[in-house]
Amino acid sequence: MTLVLVMVTFPNDDSAKSMIDKVLERKLAACILRSKVNSSYMWEGQEQDEEEVIALFKTIPTNSEQLEQYILENHPYEVPAILKIDASANQDYQDWVNGIIS
Repeated sequence: MTLVLVMVTFPNDDSAKSMIDKVLERKLAACILRSKVNSSYMWEGQEQDEEEVIALFKTIPTNSEQLEQYILENHPYEVPAILKIDASANQDYQDWVNGIIS
């Protein structure tokens, strides 16, 4: 079995932490990393340079669509970036993830 890494940015730590807590409660991801980042991007024709919080949700393929839908419905951004990356893990870690959210 593989993992899916779902990378999402948030406007601040409070909004990231709130989403993380709810995702963990619903067992949509087993582990979520979060960190402050600086983001540069174009929005409505203007270059933006903002501090954001990036979160990396570690989940399994069968949960990735439900996780994406939950994020879309509850994210504070009008257009959240939800990037999904297929990954693999060592067997012990994969077993731990499966035990948490399967």
